[in-house]
Amino acid sequence: MTASHAEVIACAHSELPNVLNAVLDDKSVKCVATGTGGEFLEDMTQGIGEREHVRYQEEIGHWKLSLFESVDAGITGTVGALAETGALALWPSVEEPRTLSLVPPLHIAIVKKSGIVSNFPELTEENQWNKGMPTNAILISGPSKTADIQQTLAYGAHGPSQLVVVVLLDK
Repeated sequence: MTASHAEVIACAHSELPNVLNAVLDDKSVKCVATGTGGEFLEDMTQGIGEREHVRYQEEIGHWKLSLFESVDAGITGTVGALAETGALALWPSVEEPRTLSLVPPLHIAIVKKSGIVSNFPELTEENQWNKGMPTNAILISGPSKTADIQQTLAYGAHGPSQLVVVVLLDK
């Protein structure tokens, strides 16, 4: 992930709110978007602190302008990560929609160390996708980048220009 310009921070689960707060301070984030559920929502809320906190709970049409113009960061959980390719795996849901990882300039993704598997087939097996594939799985290998314009690499043209991965160490 670091070779792809992502920042990786490892911490204990108990440190997650403080780590999120420090990242948000470091990046001068004023407005953060999260889902309305998920395993880490309480930790996210504590880490966001007094910043503006937008919970994705309405149809996109009702808050699209705010999302694109005011939200500085989106925080999501993950279903794991792939060691072979250095990619995060997200399984978006109504509680934690894909927009949170695709639109804000900064995406903060939380992954458990125990959720890091060797490769994609192992990920599908661990998450029992043979019993029900997600309608939309997202693999993220770094911040958004493109070299469309004059063969010059640019970040953030089609999504977040910054990616911070917080790896929660096992107890």
